[in-house]
Amino acid sequence: MSPSHSSSSDQSDDPLFPLFAGLYVALLVTAPVMYAVSELGVTESGPLYGAMLVTVTVVTGAGWWVVAAREWVATRLGATAGRWVPGIVGVATALAGLASLGQAGVASAVAFFFGAGAMVLGGVLGVMARTRHTAAVLDGADRHCEFRAGWPEAARNRMVVVVVPLMIGGIAGFAWIYLGTHSWLVTVAQALLPVGVTLLMCTEQREYTVTDVGLEHRMPVARQVFRWAAFTGYSRTDDALVLHRPWRLDIRLALDDLGDPDAVEAAVAEYLRAT
Repeated sequence: MSPSHSSSSDQSDDPLFPLFAGLYVALLVTAPVMYAVSELGVTESGPLYGAMLVTVTVVTGAGWWVVAAREWVATRLGATAGRWVPGIVGVATALAGLASLGQAGVASAVAFFFGAGAMVLGGVLGVMARTRHTAAVLDGADRHCEFRAGWPEAARNRMVVVVVPLMIGGIAGFAWIYLGTHSWLVTVAQALLPVGVTLLMCTEQREYTVTDVGLEHRMPVARQVFRWAAFTGYSRTDDALVLHRPWRLDIRLALDDLGDPDAVEAAVAEYLRAT
């Protein structure tokens, strides 16, 4: 742990955000364009492929230009839960493409594969937007201490007991596809895999900073801030400093990971009450 009382002006602007935003829009609109082109009687693979390339190139460039000229877009998007909407729209597009296979020709396949790409890219955009928002919020904030910590071993082992069945169920759901069986139960089973991975990642060591705005959480390529109002208090156990949240997993900081647990607790106690 290293104490600090200086302010931060690191905006962590991501120059790739406008480019990714343009590409994301291109992935969504290409399928409708392909459908329109095929409805006009164009069925040869060469012209269809050319239309796809032109659409992706033009829309990506236009989207990049629009977003690059409006830097506030990412910051405002990152301030709300709406940052995850792009990923959800990608999922909906992929499902629509899957449901229409054999009915809308090549447009269905494009919708499925490009929708899957938009799902991933939409999630990346959400993380980028949250990072920009965090940088803006913490610009000039008072930073009390910085440290790296994860969950204590006992709590992590308990989480593993919960996560392993979820991951097995998720892997089984994906494997079930090869048996030719498709149902909503298989889809639910597949969703268990990312849920399990996410829960396990919550127990890993992360970089934290106690600021007057909230608790900053740093990952290798992303940042976010947990406002103090989001916590109901904190407690200290034999092996962890626990920051309690009403609707999400508590943040557990292993005492063994903290160079000076008392100093970290004192910093947190300035903003949270002990429970």
